[in-house]
Amino acid sequence: MSAAPTTVSRSALLIGGSDDAFRSLVDDLTHFATRLQQIREALARQMGVTTPQYVMLMALARRTPGSAIGTKDLAARLRVSVPFVVTETKKLEAMGFLQKQPIAADRRRIDIVLTKRGLQSVEALGSRQRTVNDILFSGVDEAKFSQLQKITKDLLEACEPALEAAEH
Repeated sequence: MSAAPTTVSRSALLIGGSDDAFRSLVDDLTHFATRLQQIREALARQMGVTTPQYVMLMALARRTPGSAIGTKDLAARLRVSVPFVVTETKKLEAMGFLQKQPIAADRRRIDIVLTKRGLQSVEALGSRQRTVNDILFSGVDEAKFSQLQKITKDLLEACEPALEAAEH
């Protein structure tokens, strides 16, 4: 056991009074997040866009058919600021990947949609994404996948209050 003070007090996260396994898990999660970001960067390069732009294009490609996605909706979905979405969608629009259309029911709002070029770029990347994701999650069966979804959702919900505690 290490001489450093424990970094967690919840008994469920301490093994034999030690937080070694917990710290190892946090390190592994951090490394996984870094590697996942590197994978996204590589896929984004294939499309000729930045990683945040890639994430936006994927979110637009996977939207519910018939639904509108405006700037605020996209920002909320991606957990980023509205000004950031405005800036990046302007760039993607200039590159020909998307366009903004007024919503018929409320012409003050816009719907951000992929253009033909945007759709073709997403479709062209599909095979590579499948290969990458199949490799990345090759050790995850249906039961583990279900657990991973729940655990990830729970961890994400705890992030905001944890950040507040870290900052104060």
